Amino acid sequence: MKQFIFAIAILVSFIGTAQDYNKWSVGFNLGGHDGLHNTNHTTRIFQFTHYELNARRMYNNRIGLKYDMGFDHFNFKDGHPATNALRFSIQPTINLTDMLHMNDFSSRWGMMLHFGGGYAAMWNKTLATGPKELFKAGDGSVDEMLQGIIGLTPQFKVNDRLSINGDISFMGNIRQNKGFDFESSSIQGGGFSGYYATATVGFSYYLGKAKTHADWTYTPRLNQSDLDRIANLEKQAKEAEQKLGDDDKDGVINAVDQEANTPEGSAVDVTGKTIVPTPAPDLNSIDTDGDGFVDGKDECPTVKGTHNGCPEEHSPEKDAKTLNDSGINDIMFVKGSFYLNPTYNVILDKVVSYMAANPSQKIAVSGHADSEGGDAVNNKLSEARVNNVVDYLVKKGADKNRLVISYKGKKETKYAGNTLEIDAANRRVQFAIVR
Repeated sequence: MKQFIFAIAILVSFIGTAQDYNKWSVGFNLGGHDGLHNTNHTTRIFQFTHYELNARRMYNNRIGLKYDMGFDHFNFKDGHPATNALRFSIQPTINLTDMLHMNDFSSRWGMMLHFGGGYAAMWNKTLATGPKELFKAGDGSVDEMLQGIIGLTPQFKVNDRLSINGDISFMGNIRQNKGFDFESSSIQGGGFSGYYATATVGFSYYLGKAKTHADWTYTPRLNQSDLDRIANLEKQAKEAEQKLGDDDKDGVINAVDQEANTPEGSAVDVTGKTIVPTPAPDLNSIDTDGDGFVDGKDECPTVKGTHNGCPEEHSPEKDAKTLNDSGINDIMFVKGSFYLNPTYNVILDKVVSYMAANPSQKIAVSGHADSEGGDAVNNKLSEARVNNVVDYLVKKGADKNRLVISYKGKKETKYAGNTLEIDAANRRVQFAIVR
């Protein structure tokens, strides 16, 4: 009980994260670069000489993976021959928008952190200072390396499909053998042997059928009032666990159980007392009305008749319609239960009214179960259901001597089959006019 209540509290607190959202996006950025090291020649900063194309998949609203391709054109101010660079990288991405709870002040501004690495190469088709491998660089030189990347991307949500962003990233190269101008030497020593930074602007386009994207899906926070509420629920759960125990495992809590040590497997009533079945009469050896039809086959066992034991003017169909017209229908039960739902009190009250209006009429009350389970369990269930109904009728003033009680278990199902709807219709207490 304690665990269940606590789980419900957590579920309610975090229900916002159970929504559906899109996970894929594609993006494009362009901008410039600066801070090259090592190089003997400086580049032009305020030019669009850096380009990026990416595809990103978010695994949830906080963590994703970006597949990135970048191109740089290092155009030097003094006319030194330009160098080109190309990279392919994979970068884990963290959605700081949700982690920093930026939605507290805006639903459109966000922030992404990305880092990772991949393969990079740069080449200069004019200077011949090294090997020539990438894309057959002609008479120039090629330098291949590993590249590490870290960057920060502020973004602004335009609509549910589009956001614009700016990005500042730092690239560090490992095993860079030449300077960026293919003239200077690379940085000596361990670790990174070359680095530079980029600043770009661009956009992300969100793919998918859902309304919103993971970038803009927020995880509700637990404030102190939430924590206090959960602590209070835990306390209540502990108290309920102590009060609502069921030591003899009969389905009735200790607080109302009037039989503390019910044998295992016994059917009990709502007070926890063992239900002792009333032996059913042998209807195949009794002919109550003496019309030659034994009660087991007599549809009107208390009235003489030749029509299946009934007078010609009566039939089960007519009697059923009479009850139905009086608002008397079947009483239904939950699977495996004999609990009498108070919503059926109105039907039972009509049974009492009908009996009062027809003082010479007896009413058959039969209990039934669905087709699942063994006979022993279903017989006890149907008997318990009938007893609960009869107890209510008698309490409301019905004469118990005018009630013909029987319990059929699963022997006389109302409908054939084994679907949820059919089983629900077969779990019933049924009324009939006794003739």
